[in-house]
Amino acid sequence: MDTAISLALLAGFCWAANIVIVRWAIQRTNSSPLAAASMGIGVAALVALSVALVSGHDAPSGSDLWRFGLVGVIAPGCSQGLFVAAIASIGPSRTSVLIGTSPVFSILLAIAFLGEDWQFKIIVGTLVTVAGGAVIGWEPNLLSRRLGVAFGLLTALSFGVRDVVARGFNNESELSAWWAGAIVLGAAGIVLTTMVGVQQRGNTISALRGALPEFFASGLAIGLALPLLLAALDRGRVGIVAPLSLASQNVSVVAMGAVVFGANERTPRILLAIMLVGAGATLVSIA
Repeated sequence: MDTAISLALLAGFCWAANIVIVRWAIQRTNSSPLAAASMGIGVAALVALSVALVSGHDAPSGSDLWRFGLVGVIAPGCSQGLFVAAIASIGPSRTSVLIGTSPVFSILLAIAFLGEDWQFKIIVGTLVTVAGGAVIGWEPNLLSRRLGVAFGLLTALSFGVRDVVARGFNNESELSAWWAGAIVLGAAGIVLTTMVGVQQRGNTISALRGALPEFFASGLAIGLALPLLLAALDRGRVGIVAPLSLASQNVSVVAMGAVVFGANERTPRILLAIMLVGAGATLVSIA
């Protein structure tokens, strides 16, 4: 379990780096959220595949391909565009805290479909974590940007579904985290590129090429974050891994965002939300 906790915390840090990079990149490009998401996920898939190929682990079977491909279609395939749009609308710190509500979905789904037990500390810790997300969701100056809040919450839901589906498939497979990550990201990349093609109507290559310089670093961060998260889910329960990863993400994104973007990313309300998320994660980790 100690290994799962360490992997979850590292994954959260990498997700935070991605969020800050995306916000920075959005300010420097006119690319659509879908094109930006597609380019980042495409680079991430190549990173995970490269590590998988040199790792010496067994290649995936046919059942591994469809199982983890399905995970990729769910998230980040269907969620990454919403994720990028949320960051553009309400900023990295607020988006990260809203996504921190995903452990609620993860735990409820894990209890319903994976047979994980109810534990009082985990439930209380999860509720405290969600309270941190609520502090941001009802922030007065965000009322005019409700769509951004909705995007963040929908992303959180898709992440919760992803965690539970991935955990369920990990229980039935010996596939390495890097191969699993490559399949998940590859499937997501196909979904996102198809969406860009529909949106751009013949200008797909131009749209993707325009997003590459700014979102290349985002792909590197995702290419590390997702396999680390899958490895954590392979070793630990969803009810522990999901809250810890999100707590690490929230604390890291506020710290990095405050340095890169200034005072707007370290308001008292955001700091209160981070304290609640941290307290909730602590309860979960000692359960």
